[in-house]
Amino acid sequence: MKPYFLVISLLIGILLGATGCYAYFLLRGKTRSYLNQTLGREKAYNYLINSYNSTLGLCYEYPGSNRYWITNDNVLASYVLQEWNREIADNITETIKRIAREYGLLTSKIGIPLNCRAEILLGYNVNYFFNNSEPITLNRSYYGSVLNTDRATNEILTDFENYTDLLCYASLVEWRRENYSGADYYYEEFKAKWKGNGFEDAAYNDETGYETYKLGLFYFLNKMLCKGSFEFEQELIQKVWHCQDNNGGFKTHYFANGSFPNCYTNTETTSIILLSDIPTH
Repeated sequence: MKPYFLVISLLIGILLGATGCYAYFLLRGKTRSYLNQTLGREKAYNYLINSYNSTLGLCYEYPGSNRYWITNDNVLASYVLQEWNREIADNITETIKRIAREYGLLTSKIGIPLNCRAEILLGYNVNYFFNNSEPITLNRSYYGSVLNTDRATNEILTDFENYTDLLCYASLVEWRRENYSGADYYYEEFKAKWKGNGFEDAAYNDETGYETYKLGLFYFLNKMLCKGSFEFEQELIQKVWHCQDNNGGFKTHYFANGSFPNCYTNTETTSIILLSDIPTH
């Protein structure tokens, strides 16, 4: 009986050992994924912190640039940094409110400058998301830098459904109006523009490739409308994190083959990706 008992004990030991190893590697895989996700986001948040100019109270457009955009860059950055560095986030908020007063910009009830586009992501209700927008220079020598913003015009975009970013904003506006069928309609139009490697709309061209921020917009919209998983979710997630540069920011464009055109990381794209809260692949 003893040899038989020893064999049984040995088999049980091997089984327990294998189970323990499997649990270890499973846990290690989850831990690694969590760390990658945490580190990726931490690098992105630090990218925005490093973009912050304490003299101006604003984040620059991209590394090495002396151009500062009120909307969309700093409106978005001030929002996403609230949970990461509240002091800098509040400083940006106060700066953009002051600039909005000084230059007579369109604002929300609490003084946040608006361009009737990206602030829709932050919960603002606007009625002119389908209007055209234009870049304007507020000051060409603002503490030695160029101060810019976007503003809505009176020109109506009759073809706004050809642009995925505008479809995102339209869907969110309808969703907040509780017009859920309208929100779903624009969502499906946005989704239909996925072409295997990214979203192809009227702004797409072969020379610059796909726009990274539109990946973030779709993921954000999908989450807000509680749509759950979608067919190309893993491909989208992989594309997003592939676009994160060593400096922590996200490149603005990418090609289908995984290479990049001559482009920068910037505040707007990085802020939208952080706002979308996209997980790692």
